[in-house]
Amino acid sequence: MPHLTRSTRMLRLLAPLAALALVLVACNGDDAPEEATAEDYGGIEDQPDDAAASFTSPQDGDTVSSPFTVELAAENVTLEEVGAPVAGEGHLHVMADIGCYETGELIPGPSDEDEAEGRFHLGDGSDSREIDLEPGTYELCVQLGDGVHTAFGDTETITVTVE
Repeated sequence: MPHLTRSTRMLRLLAPLAALALVLVACNGDDAPEEATAEDYGGIEDQPDDAAASFTSPQDGDTVSSPFTVELAAENVTLEEVGAPVAGEGHLHVMADIGCYETGELIPGPSDEDEAEGRFHLGDGSDSREIDLEPGTYELCVQLGDGVHTAFGDTETITVTVE
């Protein structure tokens, strides 16, 4: 048997382990999450305890014509575009007749289907947007979400009638 150097012996030992590691990573790709979550970036617990979202307009009980503009406010958090979650940053969502999400839950969307179901995202970091709803009475909830739409902070719910 030929004499092997120490580095050659190490390579012979490590090469199969490296190949096995590559196979395991490749096979595990199907189990990888499709979308990042707040836990990937430190978790929703890093968001301010006193973060809150509220309606500026319309007011509870108002009658509006569709489409109408919701004007919103965020307290103790900076409104930013969607992206990697950052403590102290978020964006707003308005839900019509769906209720609010629990802290830590992922708010679905954004998509045309989500809007048809009553979820309206303000993923550009803005504090107002136009909403188009059929005539009727609606319960609207405004809620903060982090960069990947994980719900956090206090919410506000109002009722509006759309003519």
